[in-house]
Amino acid sequence: MSQFIKSIAASAVIILSVWVMACGNYEDKLPTPTIQNGAHFVARPDPMPTAVTAANITTLPIALTTAQGATMSFTTESLNANEIEKVDAYVSHVRSTTETPAATAPITGRTLVKTITTFGGKEQIPVSELIAKSGRTTATLQANDRLRVRFVATMKDGRVFSWLNSGPAIINNPLGTTFTPLLDVVLQ
Repeated sequence: MSQFIKSIAASAVIILSVWVMACGNYEDKLPTPTIQNGAHFVARPDPMPTAVTAANITTLPIALTTAQGATMSFTTESLNANEIEKVDAYVSHVRSTTETPAATAPITGRTLVKTITTFGGKEQIPVSELIAKSGRTTATLQANDRLRVRFVATMKDGRVFSWLNSGPAIINNPLGTTFTPLLDVVLQ
């Protein structure tokens, strides 16, 4: 009986070995490549604040009186740009604690203002476009209003990263870098 078990075990090892050699690397057979990292997308205000703090690294102050002719400028970078298909920028309006749309609004509740497909350069969006696409006019804006631009990164494998899922597992992704979920134009 023990000889029979040894024969079955040996046959199983041979069959398994032949199967592994025939199949090769299973990742080569997947319909999409395996991507290990989350989205690494950093957007920095341009110009950078003189003294960078956690509160001002995501804000671009613009005078309310010159907002119509101003430009929101920011610099992008990515360590895994080859894995990112695009980053969409959506705008919403924030007044005090009231925001339109709400922070957790679905993707259909925002207005697309720009799609970024190349990283490592300067991007610009006219503030007049942010005002119009947020459903506001210069006359309806007040000091300390924010035009919030949120970023949604779509990876080439279809995964999506945004402020809705940019918790510690994404912010501290394997690249050891951050994902910038938003930039605010603060009207002063």
